[in-house]
Amino acid sequence: MQIRKCLNIILFLLVAFTLAAAPAAAGAAPETAAAKAGHVIVFQVSSGGPIYAVNPDGSGLRYLTTGMDPALSPDGKQVAFTRWQGQSNGASGSLWVINVDGTGERQVVGGANQAKSPTWSASGKQIIISVQKDGTLTDTYLCMVDGKPTVMEAPIEGQRCMRQAANPHWGLRRVEVATGAYEDLAREAHSFAPTWNTANGWQVVFRGDRGLQSLDLNQGTLTVVSAKGSYRGPVLSPDGSKIAVTFNQNAHWEVHVLNVDGSGEVRLTETPFSVIIAAQLANKDVVHWNNAAPAWSPDGKQIAFISDRNGQYEIWVMNADGSNQHVLVPAAKLKGLKIQYDGNDERVISWR
Repeated sequence: MQIRKCLNIILFLLVAFTLAAAPAAAGAAPETAAAKAGHVIVFQVSSGGPIYAVNPDGSGLRYLTTGMDPALSPDGKQVAFTRWQGQSNGASGSLWVINVDGTGERQVVGGANQAKSPTWSASGKQIIISVQKDGTLTDTYLCMVDGKPTVMEAPIEGQRCMRQAANPHWGLRRVEVATGAYEDLAREAHSFAPTWNTANGWQVVFRGDRGLQSLDLNQGTLTVVSAKGSYRGPVLSPDGSKIAVTFNQNAHWEVHVLNVDGSGEVRLTETPFSVIIAAQLANKDVVHWNNAAPAWSPDGKQIAFISDRNGQYEIWVMNADGSNQHVLVPAAKLKGLKIQYDGNDERVISWR
């Protein structure tokens, strides 16, 4: 009992110390000029669900349309997004644009299966998306037929067959915004979440089979940036020098930043030790915060992201080095909207 009492005293002192040093887990910090530096933020509530625009100070929430992965054009006047007709592998999809005031919605190109992750060129004249292309859309079976291994759509009765799970492949497609004309680009079998380097227009970074990949649009060649498999939704900074990512951090999500050559990776978000200890003292399960879907501010000095540290996902902001984390658009200003994140390379936020 005496040992237990001493342990509780030590834990209490640890909590008191870390609470004094750690950033607040709830509440919005006073709005600053830096937080208001951008012109508009767009965000999706869920993939394929409502897309809204809001001012960077959290005011002026307004509905735009429905779709997924909204991306503001370089001049901030248009929003690109995609839509699917159904959720099954190979579902037909399309790329759309809409003016940021909610007018002028139009389809840029259709027939783009499960189109996702639009990213603009610096000129605003082209968009690259990821699309489902090739591979297998349903389970198949490898059976011995006349002594030879043969892929079948269904098992053969009386034969030994091995089921092979569906394996849809994903590629990259560059689309002309004005005409919808497109070309398919060099890729890996699974190429997700492209982000166009607007400072160096020859480069596109995406998540591939070997981790983060860099595509040279001029040469059509691929280079490994970082071979880790835990990245989701890479986003290049406005000056093209940094990549912000959602990182799968032991079954929860955190925001990391690394240099465009893959060096200097830094974790920017985490659950404070004080929160962990407080849960343990209360005999509660430790629940780590999820911090995900980063988006750079127009000047590259800040990063917006979503965080559930207050019990539901809200839009937060921090300096590019991870300091000064605070609510940008709190739950109260979301007016009942429940932002979702599933770790499927969602681009929840765009900021211009």
